[in-house]
Amino acid sequence: MNPMKKALQSLPNPVNANPSHDAEHTVYIAGTGGGKTSAVKFMGLVPKGSQAVFFDPYSNYAGAKFQGQMCHGTESRSQFLKALIIERKRGAAFKLAYVPPNGATSEELEFFASVVWAVGNGRASKLHVIIEELASCAETSGKLKGRAGELLRGGRQYGLVVHSVFQRGQEVPKTVTDQSSTWWIGAVNSQNDAQWLAARRGIDVSVIAGLVSAKVNKTRIGEPVAHYLLVRDGIGNVKHAAFHCATGAPRALK
Repeated sequence: MNPMKKALQSLPNPVNANPSHDAEHTVYIAGTGGGKTSAVKFMGLVPKGSQAVFFDPYSNYAGAKFQGQMCHGTESRSQFLKALIIERKRGAAFKLAYVPPNGATSEELEFFASVVWAVGNGRASKLHVIIEELASCAETSGKLKGRAGELLRGGRQYGLVVHSVFQRGQEVPKTVTDQSSTWWIGAVNSQNDAQWLAARRGIDVSVIAGLVSAKVNKTRIGEPVAHYLLVRDGIGNVKHAAFHCATGAPRALK
């Protein structure tokens, strides 16, 4: 048996289930240039001073500072496993990225999710889990299986907060959207995408269709300013705003 596969099978289950943890799973949905990754970096939904781990196929986080703290990255599975266990035992804030050498695949995501699942602890600091390019890894719109699905369905009680980043809600498993209470929505690529989001969150489709991407605004006003909606649980709990994707500074809607 492959040594790494054997090691994954021997990983422990998370400990100290704590049902009192709030539901905080979050999705970030927008087309190319819509500001998804910038939203992860600047919206504060991953709190400053938190413990955070990244599935980072395009190296959006590895080797750079995230909210003032260096995000260390590795392509090595064994190094990632060791580093995450060490950091969780230390108990302090950290930022760690796994850069999958095979790219955004279901097998790479399952490895990442298996390691993260093993360090869940309902009595320890929350661990924020950022998954980029989820749609490329989960080739189904049905139930998300394996440890990746377990993170979303059962992670809350073990202090695991999942942040899923993708372009189209129709392309990801229903588990992801059904289990996520907070939705960050940027400019989408088509009217069909806008209609899907409007139906799922009870928002006027014209509001979603009217969002302007950072890519468009860079051409129009010379700055990468992205319009967005931040949708939380509760009727009418929607924030409509804009921010600068390079600095995170709030900007007026124009």
